[in-house]
Amino acid sequence: MSAYFLGIDIGAAGSKAVIIEGQKILAAVVMASGTNYSTTSAGVKAEALHLAGLKESDITASAATGIGGRNAGAGSYHGVILCDARGVNLVFPTARTIIDIGGQGSQIITMDEAGRIINFNVSEICATGSARLLQVLARILQVNIDDIGPLSLKATNPSSFSTSCSVFLETEVITRISQGDKPEDILAGIHRSIADKISGMSRGVTLQKDIVVIGGGALNIGLVKAIEEKLEVKVLVPENPRIIAALGAAVIACGHYMKNTIDPLN
Repeated sequence: MSAYFLGIDIGAAGSKAVIIEGQKILAAVVMASGTNYSTTSAGVKAEALHLAGLKESDITASAATGIGGRNAGAGSYHGVILCDARGVNLVFPTARTIIDIGGQGSQIITMDEAGRIINFNVSEICATGSARLLQVLARILQVNIDDIGPLSLKATNPSSFSTSCSVFLETEVITRISQGDKPEDILAGIHRSIADKISGMSRGVTLQKDIVVIGGGALNIGLVKAIEEKLEVKVLVPENPRIIAALGAAVIACGHYMKNTIDPLN
């Protein structure tokens, strides 16, 4: 009889659900979180079940993570850092460092060959080191969010910014526009600012190869390039970098089930 495991990640900006059978991903869904995490959790789970061709009763075990994960109605809840590590370890077994650029903040995680966490550092509550800043820029520059990365690669003279505060950065961007800076140069400059922020977070955390970038920010090719240039290293990016924490939650649900099945006293 097949065993299916569900992982749910309810983040500040996006919610994700992943269903796995063994190490195979059967379904993966991403949708906007909205304001009601319980409703979003139900929606993202229903869509994942539909894609996998399963009913809720077919799910052997489930786990959740994220800011709204406790409202997901899953069997257990786990921190995002742990879920990131488990998810990346499944996709990239050689990975030892994770850079997670999410909608609310960023984090750097180091782990061993089994996906066990060695150390981590989390950004303070500020949008500068997160994908949220890119959404603000897209609105100001009137650029589609999906076009930001490719457009930034066309920069010939990246703009420089004197502040690391997201509020003042927004003001500086408006100033650069009035001074005639091109959108691509502004975007490239912002990518460098975010990369600087992430580099600063790495102090105290020994970065080891392979390095993997996940989260919404990993979809931005220009930002990934800026990070590579700042850290002077090539990074890996999963095919769907936004689902990794949800995948990790599913892996944890599977692990707990297998452990309790083999040794039901634990």
